[in-house]
Amino acid sequence: MNQRTLAGLLAEGRKRRRELVAWRRHLHMNPEPSMQEHETAAFVAERLRETGIDRVMEGIGQTGVVGLIRGQSSKTVGLRADMDALELEEANRVPYQSKRPGLMHACGHDAHVACLLGAAAILHARRARLPGSVKLIFQPGEEGAGGARHMIDDGVLRRPQMRAIAALHADTQVDAGKIGVRRGYDTAQTEDVRIVIMGKAAHAARPDQGVDAIAVASQALVAIQQFIARHTNSVDRKLVTFGIIRGGTRSNVLADRVELTGTIRSLETEGREAITRFLRRDLRKLVGAMGARLRVKIEKDGYPPSVNDDTVVDVISATSSGMLGAENVVDVPKPNLGGEDFAYFGLAGLPAAMFRLGIRDEKKGFTSPGHSSTFDMDDRRVLPIGAAMMAATAIALLQEF
Repeated sequence: MNQRTLAGLLAEGRKRRRELVAWRRHLHMNPEPSMQEHETAAFVAERLRETGIDRVMEGIGQTGVVGLIRGQSSKTVGLRADMDALELEEANRVPYQSKRPGLMHACGHDAHVACLLGAAAILHARRARLPGSVKLIFQPGEEGAGGARHMIDDGVLRRPQMRAIAALHADTQVDAGKIGVRRGYDTAQTEDVRIVIMGKAAHAARPDQGVDAIAVASQALVAIQQFIARHTNSVDRKLVTFGIIRGGTRSNVLADRVELTGTIRSLETEGREAITRFLRRDLRKLVGAMGARLRVKIEKDGYPPSVNDDTVVDVISATSSGMLGAENVVDVPKPNLGGEDFAYFGLAGLPAAMFRLGIRDEKKGFTSPGHSSTFDMDDRRVLPIGAAMMAATAIALLQEF
């Protein structure tokens, strides 16, 4: 794609700044959890139809929305944005603060949706010149519910069949105004783990007459982290994190049951197998030595690792360099242990890659990581870039594939 076309796309993104910001802030104020994005989906469908897109399908993969921009040929590529929010109380004091207690767009999905809506408007205006068609995929349930798989099961890869797909993700590790790209492994294998430790209730004044499940759970937590640090290959990328612990009924009664819910993240198979083996076999011995019993459940339907396709990465890298200058395109040096169900598109055999939309701005204080209660961005600065990049990537993919 020539420099003039790329410059024109960026100019169109900047021209749409006001509506991009308005869309993102509306979504930010009205977050919805995974697979319950009914209002979000309705908002997206309405905006697509207002743009003039006549083929808009709702209810794909339960609450997903798909739009199709028809170009000069039937060959089709896809762009994807995720729509769900997190169960988190927002701490930002901004005019567009979440209106819904305990829910927040703390991972940038509101920005992803706004960027794809912007890209849709840009591409629709150029539809007579598009070398093919573009499928716009607004996906529910990325935060653990596997919404991508639901949409795939509902036929999103077909009608028409896509040749390649791309997505973006807001990233506080990449400076605002820049695009991050990575080849190969991008995100990790994820598995949910639930551990139940069963002790014996007794009066708090006579702990010797019972088995304190909370005390045993604390030892188990230390043992798990000690095992990973000292009994697995130190160069394997893996971790176990527990985000929920429940146990006990009152302050003067030994808890007879504690439940720990967490996640296993890994890239190398050897490290993952060592962790699951320890949890299922050796941890039981430790818990038993303290008089308690153990139940372990590992959900094997966690997300697979996400692997970026080299050709799609080449397209994104060339497009972003041409649009923003090579100095504003950075290599993401390492994969991260986050999970991303965008992996299912690649697993289905579709050339797929995700790029990073930089949002870090230390001068303005936008440095909070994703999944934190203070996550935010300078949307006026970054959304026009994201929208233009998604539009340009779709055009470049049509030219390449």
